[in-house]
Amino acid sequence: IKSEIKMDIDDPPVIYGLETQARALCSVPALDDSQQFIIGTQGLRVEHNQLHLLTFDADTNSVSKRIFDHGRDEIWSVSVAPQNPNLCATVFNRVTMDSGTNPSVAKRWCLWKLPEEEDNQTPRHRNSSEDALTSSSLSSVESLQSIGSIELEQQGEPRCLAFHPERTEALLVSDGGLYQLGLGSGEVRLLAHLPAKDGRSQVRYWHAAWNPHHSAQQVIAACDSGGLRGFDVRCPPSNGPVVVIDNAHNGQARCVDYNPNKQYYLASSGDDGAIRFWDTRQPSNPVKMLRLHKHWACCVQFNPYHDQLVLSGGTDAKVYLTNNRSISSEPVLSLDDDLDDDLDDDLDDYRDRKSSLSSRRQQQPELDEDRTVSVVEEHEDSVYAAVWCATDPWLFASLSYDGRLVISHVPKSEKYRILL
Repeated sequence: IKSEIKMDIDDPPVIYGLETQARALCSVPALDDSQQFIIGTQGLRVEHNQLHLLTFDADTNSVSKRIFDHGRDEIWSVSVAPQNPNLCATVFNRVTMDSGTNPSVAKRWCLWKLPEEEDNQTPRHRNSSEDALTSSSLSSVESLQSIGSIELEQQGEPRCLAFHPERTEALLVSDGGLYQLGLGSGEVRLLAHLPAKDGRSQVRYWHAAWNPHHSAQQVIAACDSGGLRGFDVRCPPSNGPVVVIDNAHNGQARCVDYNPNKQYYLASSGDDGAIRFWDTRQPSNPVKMLRLHKHWACCVQFNPYHDQLVLSGGTDAKVYLTNNRSISSEPVLSLDDDLDDDLDDDLDDYRDRKSSLSSRRQQQPELDEDRTVSVVEEHEDSVYAAVWCATDPWLFASLSYDGRLVISHVPKSEKYRILL
């Protein structure tokens, strides 16, 4: 009886505290299926900003860490290559001092190689009940190996870099447009440039995502004008966008993500606080809209395995986990669907299964309803990033500007509803 009761108790969230501000977070696709996240700090006027590579231990509900020095650079974005978890990219403000005492700031981007962990290096663990951690005093700080960056024509300020899900390529998002980069043979080279123009008007891209379907030949970008623009990288840039969604948001479009399991579907978030879901074949109106955040909705992401689960975070210090089954690849439960497929089924067995499903729906009518599953309320500042774990579909992390990372679980009741 004790084991059954314990199984139904949700694991508490794990809080990891930084000494400085932070807004950059991504999941690490570890080759050994370990559950890892990486954070980039954005301390203002500090001597050392850092990358924190965190490994979550499900058995102890705690994290171990490795820390890498990033100099004085204020990190705005971090991403990790799906094929190589030791390859990461950062976008940062490089702060330099001129001949006087006034600092000079320029936004840059760079590719980095994370050094292999030494066999004799034992990562330090922390207790999950701690609210904060003095990072630099408890772990040795390692050095990053710069792979390089290239100067791009009309680049402007870079925003983020999105690695290709299959090939050794990446997409740099900047004020000057979208730059398709080749990363093979240990060097960075420009493959294509999609200028930041919309007709005769100049636009600024803020975020972009690869379409995971059909060998990921398309990208979708969020614009500061509130619109979305999709491009096919196989076509000449002069062809223009293949997807145009004007006024997707009132104000700036902040984030965009493709549904990994359902073609043509994507989600976007923006300064109007809304999360909107789109079918790119009929982009005139969203297929669904969520009004949960009271201020900017900074990020949105589909669960990589169960696309009905969607994360969003905003400057209202909230993270929402929602189930959007009605527009997902998961079919809505039906008393007739799937039960009539096998005509050779025994009639009594068919009736038993139909009765069981009917009873289940009467006891839990919310199974077919879209709903808010949970709300992460451990943050006290703006949440700029919320991401799913790349190797565990029931684990996610969120980061607020005050440097607080919260690692949370999908409630077990929701997990059982999806699996059973």
